[in-house]
Amino acid sequence: MRLKVIEHRTTHPFHKALETVITGIGKAGLTVFAEIDHAKAARDSGLSMPETRVIVYGNPKAGTPVMLDTPLTALDLPLRILVRELPGHSSAVAFHPMAEVFEELGVRREISARFDAVQKAIVDDVCGSCPTRTSNDGQLA
Repeated sequence: MRLKVIEHRTTHPFHKALETVITGIGKAGLTVFAEIDHAKAARDSGLSMPETRVIVYGNPKAGTPVMLDTPLTALDLPLRILVRELPGHSSAVAFHPMAEVFEELGVRREISARFDAVQKAIVDDVCGSCPTRTSNDGQLA
């Protein structure tokens, strides 16, 4: 199975999109565990790239029982969401929808669907009805 990517493009500048994602995670009752700043790491290595952050988030009360029942889900938990700067002061928010992956590992559909619902709710806070692109090979033009 190829891992899908869903990306929403928004007219929000990067920092506004990032702030809205982090706020949405909190509103959903989830915890931000880490923020990976790829652009800073590039700068620290003498390279440059547009602002690019991965937010690692979740809820141990939801994720732990799933990992106990299906240990391989721990490879994909906690969840991650990418916020990246696009040319023209806009941004994109992307994630891997995990329900299908978790179902393939043996997680019941009604449980795995909750993960996609949470991800969608967070992105909807940022984008509402902004354009969405889906890829099955991780490549979005």
